[in-house]
Amino acid sequence: MTNTNETIFALSTVFGKSGVAVIRISGNYALKALNHFHIKRKIKPRFATLVDLYDDSNQLIDNGIIIYFPAPNSFTGEDVIELQVHGSKAVIKIILEGLSRIFVMASPGEFSLRAFLNGKFNLTQIEGIADLIDAETKMQAKQAIKQISGELERLYSNWRQGLITIQSKIEAYIDFPEDIWAEKSELEKINNEVQSLVQLIQEHLNDNRRGERLREGLHIVITGEPNVGKSTLFNFLAKRDIAIVSEYAGTTRDILEAHIDIGGYPIILSDTAGIRESSDPIESEGISRAKKRSFEADLRIELFPFEQRHNINCNVVNSDTIYVLSKADDVINNHNIKINGIDLLPISILKGIGTNKLISLIKEKAKEKFGHDRDTPVITRQRHRSHMQKSLEHLQCFNIDNPIELISEDLRLAAFELGAVIGIINVEEILDSIFSNFCVGK
Repeated sequence: MTNTNETIFALSTVFGKSGVAVIRISGNYALKALNHFHIKRKIKPRFATLVDLYDDSNQLIDNGIIIYFPAPNSFTGEDVIELQVHGSKAVIKIILEGLSRIFVMASPGEFSLRAFLNGKFNLTQIEGIADLIDAETKMQAKQAIKQISGELERLYSNWRQGLITIQSKIEAYIDFPEDIWAEKSELEKINNEVQSLVQLIQEHLNDNRRGERLREGLHIVITGEPNVGKSTLFNFLAKRDIAIVSEYAGTTRDILEAHIDIGGYPIILSDTAGIRESSDPIESEGISRAKKRSFEADLRIELFPFEQRHNINCNVVNSDTIYVLSKADDVINNHNIKINGIDLLPISILKGIGTNKLISLIKEKAKEKFGHDRDTPVITRQRHRSHMQKSLEHLQCFNIDNPIELISEDLRLAAFELGAVIGIINVEEILDSIFSNFCVGK
């Protein structure tokens, strides 16, 4: 764990050529930076002040903006200085080298860790900040903002507080056992409350992993026989030439991936080898990987060539598959065609036929998977799910016919797991795991 008595610093923007670079300093001695860079102007808290920064030999380094956030009203809860200077590699390097002589370089996530330790955020809010930084689509950002606002924390805190209240009643019976038989009705009431919470947590866990899917991206695989236009469709959806397009079958051997945004939803799109019998060991391996990726995908786009549409035969129609007739250059309209019980969408990338409809279908399927129309808080990480599952298991062990001490212990352990999600814990390994995934300067 970090030494929170040290004053830390880091570059909070990307190192490289840019208009502005932000350097952050946090700790009890953050104001020493003013003397170090010979800043003579009086710095008013929470106001942007234009200053000149000088090195040890009194040579001008740069002029920029300085903002001072006094503790505890700062991101970390400590004294914080933010320097906004020109985004020159040379300027950044000189300033960072100067700060390294008086302060300590921050570890990844250390600013956010201090914010957590100083009670500025709970763990789920901190994770929301990390998710917002990593967000690439509108829906990902929206989910992260909701988590930063504390909606998940409020849900878990309410459940935890309810368990603590129940546990206090149970422990009162331990202290005054002669009252147990007189309070059988109260025990029945407690049992009903616990069973209601069990149902709520089960519903919360039975969410089709929609929060985690939105955070990580929906996996969509383009599949079909060789030379049906998979790579052409892949490049079209990715909006760039990634896959090699050729008239020769079996061009794609390995799995190609592209991260795309469709309607604000994050999509991980995969182009795969054509499915067929092959004696080529390399192509066979590609086909094996294609089948595995298709099986694991959240959604599949299966292509059939338009000219062979009357020979299509599919034993099982899957609701997680969009069936497409590719190379439909001569189709008159883009209405779905039903063949052997399968609804197929004719498309032509060359002539732009059916492509908008395909994108709309993908968006509809993504919306179904993510369940974005629901406003209830969602689990966004496996860490949350693991603790919630353990909490549920302890509550499922709860039985009013058990010895009163065991009843109390089941409630205590269930409440502990809920607290572990939002950070009411004292486990350094968990904190290290979370904050080590942050970028430096956050």
